[in-house]
Amino acid sequence: MVRGSVPATKSEPLSGDRAIAALLLSIDHELAAKVLKQLSEESIDAVTRAMQELQELAVDRETIRGVYRSAIDRLRAGDIALGDVTGTMRSVLVKAFGESRGTDVTKRANNDILAKKPFAMFEALTAEDLANLLTEEHPQIAAVFMAHLDRKKGGEVLKFLDEETRADLVHRVATLDRTPPEVVQRVLEVVRKKVKDLGLNTLRAEPKAWVKAAAAILNNMGGGEKAILDKIESADQNIAIAIREEMFTFDDLAKLDKKSMQKILASIDSRQLAVSLKATTSAVEQAVLGNLSKRASDMVREERDSLGPTPLTDVLKSQAEILKLVREMMDKGDIKAGGAAEKLV
Repeated sequence: MVRGSVPATKSEPLSGDRAIAALLLSIDHELAAKVLKQLSEESIDAVTRAMQELQELAVDRETIRGVYRSAIDRLRAGDIALGDVTGTMRSVLVKAFGESRGTDVTKRANNDILAKKPFAMFEALTAEDLANLLTEEHPQIAAVFMAHLDRKKGGEVLKFLDEETRADLVHRVATLDRTPPEVVQRVLEVVRKKVKDLGLNTLRAEPKAWVKAAAAILNNMGGGEKAILDKIESADQNIAIAIREEMFTFDDLAKLDKKSMQKILASIDSRQLAVSLKATTSAVEQAVLGNLSKRASDMVREERDSLGPTPLTDVLKSQAEILKLVREMMDKGDIKAGGAAEKLV
């Protein structure tokens, strides 16, 4: 229903695999085929499933235009992950040097990386993912792994284990004998294979991964982040802007206390607010509308519903303008980011 469909209901914005599927279904078929050939088997399966799902959805032309604009914006921003780097690298090396030499070059590069920083890929995984991996492994393998993992990361992993497993694992680590290098290497290979088999993503596979990491670090400072951002801005304005954008997103509006939310809403035009709520989470919608008077809340709802299908770029623009205002208020100390409101005594 992607080409020339006339939906009975307004079309919802597409994202993820469905956006990719709609893009491929709406462009030249030969070009779409060339793109599909560059995807991994897992990605092909996911996009194909999304194509099947689109048959059950009404997708209007404006939604497709939104998909195009989103793709163009991402290309211009340069924040697209490289995807299957290992597969692409090997393919390039094989074409350049032939099967045998290309494979040897790839192996040498991998071995060199592993020798210098063998736990790099695990440090980039979430602590919860690592905890899930270790609970399925033999306790002694888990102990050797934890003993050689970065200490801070190891502490984070422990938080996601049950008390009995934590105690057993820490005890095993404390009583480990000297572990031969070949045993450590074997443990690494076992866990690496499981990571690959499960298709777990690391930070390095995500767009803006390290910008997000920098933002998370500043979010956890508990004060003083503005001075740091000001210094970064004097050296690299674009990076400072990118970090600020990641430090507080539109979804984070739901975490603001009542007083902060009301200060923000007092400075926002009702139409801008209505457009911004066209594509957001129910938590944000409840947080926003719940802090308006009943009359104002009803007006925003009516205005939002009367807009009909709205280009995603217009929605994101409205959200960006609101976020700019929020960040300015935070920099001035008028409001604070964070969870629940201050406890009353």
